[in-house]
Amino acid sequence: MKAIESEGIPVTLEVILIVEDTYGGEFFKRVLQELNETNLLPYKVKLKKLSGRRNPIHAPYLCNPKLKKIITATDMANADRIILIYDGDGPSNYSQRFNQVKSHIPAKTNTPIKIVLFEYEVEEWICKSLDIKWDSKPSDALKRKVGYKKSQLPKYVSKLNFEDLSNSCKSFQEFLNALR
Repeated sequence: MKAIESEGIPVTLEVILIVEDTYGGEFFKRVLQELNETNLLPYKVKLKKLSGRRNPIHAPYLCNPKLKKIITATDMANADRIILIYDGDGPSNYSQRFNQVKSHIPAKTNTPIKIVLFEYEVEEWICKSLDIKWDSKPSDALKRKVGYKKSQLPKYVSKLNFEDLSNSCKSFQEFLNALR
């Protein structure tokens, strides 16, 4: 089902998320729930129901040819959008990582596909929201400051400051744009 519209304006957008992080699925599911309670998007976003698969989908590593197969399969689900979400692993790797993700997108798809790449990793949203500075990896800074464990990632959605992130965080702005 494509976006439900009222007078030509989408009311609900159905998306498929393919996320690199093991705990990212639940994290982004909660992010979408929280975003739907804000005015940052002009419509509600919901995860497209998939037959025999969870949505968000945990993505394989970039060098794995399974990613292209997953994209091809999800393209048949008739969602409004497929969003691929990967870590950038640092500013010096950003372009290379973006091109690696892009190389897995099949040449012909029916569904628009967007790429969201973090400068470092998803934890940068948490660090920026909690005003925690990092040197190399945001997750390492969180471990030092608050005893963070990767398995706790979904619990940190409640600590995200969407307003600040939408004004000052490139990867969050890319995420919002991928949903628009």
